[in-house]
Amino acid sequence: MFILSDTMALIAAVRRTCYAALEGRLPRLTRLDGNNSTRALSILAPAASTVGHVGGRKRTCSSSKRWQQTRGFLCSATHGSKLEAWEVLRERLQVSVQAGGRQVQVQWDDSLESNTRYSSTWLRYHCHCLQCKQAHSGQRLLNPLSLPATQEVSKAWVDDEDRALHLVFTGEPEHVTVLPLGWLWENSYSEEHRRQRAEKRRPLVHQNGFPEISYEKLLSGNKSVLLRWMQDISDYGVSLVTDVPTELGNVAKVGELIAPVQQSIYGNVFDVVSTEKPINAAYSNVGLDFHMDLMYYESPPGLQLLHCVRFDPEVQGGESVLLDVFPVVEHLRVHHPEDFNTLVRVPVTFQKIHFDREYPVCMRYQRPHIVLNPDKEVIAVNWSPQFEGPLSVPEADVEPYYQAYRRLVQAMQDSPLKKERRLVAGDCVIFNNRRMLHSRRAFTLAPGTVRHLQGCYINIDEFKNRVQVLSTLVGDGSEARRVGNHDFF
Repeated sequence: MFILSDTMALIAAVRRTCYAALEGRLPRLTRLDGNNSTRALSILAPAASTVGHVGGRKRTCSSSKRWQQTRGFLCSATHGSKLEAWEVLRERLQVSVQAGGRQVQVQWDDSLESNTRYSSTWLRYHCHCLQCKQAHSGQRLLNPLSLPATQEVSKAWVDDEDRALHLVFTGEPEHVTVLPLGWLWENSYSEEHRRQRAEKRRPLVHQNGFPEISYEKLLSGNKSVLLRWMQDISDYGVSLVTDVPTELGNVAKVGELIAPVQQSIYGNVFDVVSTEKPINAAYSNVGLDFHMDLMYYESPPGLQLLHCVRFDPEVQGGESVLLDVFPVVEHLRVHHPEDFNTLVRVPVTFQKIHFDREYPVCMRYQRPHIVLNPDKEVIAVNWSPQFEGPLSVPEADVEPYYQAYRRLVQAMQDSPLKKERRLVAGDCVIFNNRRMLHSRRAFTLAPGTVRHLQGCYINIDEFKNRVQVLSTLVGDGSEARRVGNHDFF
């Protein structure tokens, strides 16, 4: 079987080489044997590049500029590169099977830093062939229990026609695993790639006021305008849409420019007005300390929208204040690391237990205030003092928790990043409820005066999806990161 496949591969390689010679180009096909990790077949381009064998390889003096160029080709290969770019990339590419078939190394360029190693098991699980992955949906069809317990590569080669790495595994001689090179590059889990992805993450940014855009401009339907608006929300955590007509229900129309409105125990749209018997403190005239909404949900709302329908000038107070909490907890990490670690480790109880309402509610959720990923980056902050239930933790954690809690509250109060605004009729503020704490000054209503806001929520994953789709279609392809949704990326 292997002899036949080798022969067929050789014939195909010779055929491609002949066609290439007629066109004035000479691509290289690399085929490797997993038993000795040496080149079994190599058709090289003209001797402009000197390439030796794996293990004792001669290298050209590859400059940083050349490696950057190769990276550019690889990035373009993710979405389909031009033939000229592919030929340059193909000339530099080398593949080797290592560790007795348990690893495959791809050297994208003749520079040392271009080496990327992949686990053979990882490669097998991500096969793109039609047996393992459905073409139209992109969903994986592979049953892990159908595979041998140990994954060892016996043969590996790069095919010029589909620009993919092809692998044969010892326990599956009839199956050829296929992995597109662009996909391999984009999804590498090497330390270099992890570092590059971290460097590409959009940093948290701030400005004194709120980024603003008019409702009329959003209604133009221009996708680039929508993307810029949503990236403002992603980057700054907040945006203000001005001149939204004050008819009731328009807050949902603004939200639906991003994604469907999220249903909650307060309905699709809720009215923030002062009432005699409020089912939420927000439905009164008291001041509200910094908080996030609905932290007793497993997935609290991502975006919150508040549309000012009416705010009479005679109303005293009622200003809205926002604060980006991520820099605040980073300040705590630097100046009080033990308190920071306590709030990472000790969970708090969030609850909403209220039966005396039209829709009775009994919800509790325990989670820590600060959540980290394996790289110790803050990926979520959970903060809602108004809805904290009794602390339910080991006795030894009680006093350290309250000390850390107090320190964090003090850091919030002292932060210079607070944003304050008195909304006027037609203003619609949109903010990231998983990143931006919001509060409200207490207010006094004179006889006959009204402060009326309408609100709604958008799911954080729907928002992130919308940003990334538009960024891919009309932007630079950058992802929405640091949105506070517990995502390790």
